[in-house]
Amino acid sequence: MKWEYQPEQRSRSCFLTIREQRRAIHRHLRQNPCLKSPIEAALLNGFEAGVDLALRETNLPLRTFPERCLYLFDDVMAENFLCDTRQDWEG
Repeated sequence: MKWEYQPEQRSRSCFLTIREQRRAIHRHLRQNPCLKSPIEAALLNGFEAGVDLALRETNLPLRTFPERCLYLFDDVMAENFLCDTRQDWEG
């Protein structure tokens, strides 16, 4: 959320964290395909916690963020979703 709602705060460190976490999740899913459904549910269930974390870290008002998760799991996991991790960091 921070990447999307606070573009002026983007950094190489954030970019690399997103890249690393996507790759780790893909690796775990390749090794354990049965985890996909629970992870999809976790995305929806964790959205509120993500909003709370983003509120704390960005100082943006609550109305900035959607009331529910607007993304599908497959969209979030795509290498070019919001932050194109197929490319080099260009800050």
